[in-house]
Amino acid sequence: MSCNSSDESALRRIPVHWKDDYNNKDAAGVASLYSESAYYLTQHFVSGVVHPRAKIQAYVQRGADAGYHIDSIEMLSLECSGDFAYTITRYLATNGGEKAMGVNLVVLRKIAGKWLIVAHEAAVPDPATAVQSLDEAKPRQSRSHSR
Repeated sequence: MSCNSSDESALRRIPVHWKDDYNNKDAAGVASLYSESAYYLTQHFVSGVVHPRAKIQAYVQRGADAGYHIDSIEMLSLECSGDFAYTITRYLATNGGEKAMGVNLVVLRKIAGKWLIVAHEAAVPDPATAVQSLDEAKPRQSRSHSR
């Protein structure tokens, strides 16, 4: 189901707001995009889950304080169904002088007339171990499994 133009516009502003606040080291601004009980799933936190919003703010602050920078965010997909929506984005970042690419799946809910993130999963593919092409006939076995 597609979004109406007002909802689509509001939803497309969220990653822009996220990027701008993050780059300005405004973790409270980033956190304001999340519901109070939101979940953030990331491979960069020991439990893999950051919850609720106050902890998401603290997590974002650590990245901002470390000098991480979001270079760009590209919206790949946006879908709505009533008061729920999801987006898929790809971002480019510079973290500690290293370039990184990641993808996000963000689930949003319209709460009191405002779209808020209720669940956010971030993934950073590892080029060394990631599947390089889906055109290959079958996956190659690792050395440890080829005996």
